[in-house]
Amino acid sequence: MGREKKLEIGVINITMQPHSPDKYTKLIRSAHRLNTPIKVRGDQYAILSGMRKVEEKQEKNGLLEGDIFRFTQIDRNKNWFNSTTNQFADDKDIKSINLPANLFPNSSRFSYLFEPKSHLFFYEGYYDGNGLAASHAESYLQGLLNQELLVKEFGKIDVTHVPLQDSLKEALKLKQKDRIEISILRPNADAQVNAEIEVMRRLNALNVEKVDQSYKAISGKSIELDEELKMLTNIAAKNGEVTITGKDSEFRPVKYMTKDHPWIITEYYDPNIELPFSVFSRIAKDMSDEIKNWFK
Repeated sequence: MGREKKLEIGVINITMQPHSPDKYTKLIRSAHRLNTPIKVRGDQYAILSGMRKVEEKQEKNGLLEGDIFRFTQIDRNKNWFNSTTNQFADDKDIKSINLPANLFPNSSRFSYLFEPKSHLFFYEGYYDGNGLAASHAESYLQGLLNQELLVKEFGKIDVTHVPLQDSLKEALKLKQKDRIEISILRPNADAQVNAEIEVMRRLNALNVEKVDQSYKAISGKSIELDEELKMLTNIAAKNGEVTITGKDSEFRPVKYMTKDHPWIITEYYDPNIELPFSVFSRIAKDMSDEIKNWFK
């Protein structure tokens, strides 16, 4: 057996109103065609590179694959430093610099898979020694899909990094739940998810983009969850945010937030036996199936 390699996969839920698999396919293709570097943080930028069908003869609105390239974008107008003189570089030093405008340093590549029917965007959070943090992946997609030209055509796009469901379940089992706060953006419900359909229908009917609900326990008591509140926390986890404050079994204060617990799966594989993209595709399918099971 060869030396195993590490792969991490995360998943982000993308929503728009009105929506359809056709519109999601068009959105992601339009974002790719703009070919615009989007700021991730500091001087780090990323660009959506390549977009292909996973299978040439796949059904309409099937899986799309490609890469996200991250790199450092240098501000050429800022001061350069000369480590020999320990001073700012002078005009003579700067004239000797010859960096082509189309080349950027410190680049790394991460594969992605987009599933238009479930509007889920799967990305590599770690590949070949390089990492893409969940918060950076989320902010990148937020910026990518809300560029001015895209907003004019598709409206505002919401993105939510799907949290680790087990961590939410554990938070809901806290010995004492003092407060539960949920924030729900209008979901794009799949046909089989009746609870999401109902929330989407109601918010659309009220012309409401976002709903915030707060549940506070009676003093000295703990919030008791019913099926409706459990379902709302699942919907908010996928389409917004959940915050739970309370105390654990030893009555220590606890504050849980879904944004602090992104769902990342780590997989180790033998590159002599399995290709990295095959591993990525397999894990992404498992994650997609598991998300659907949240509402069954």
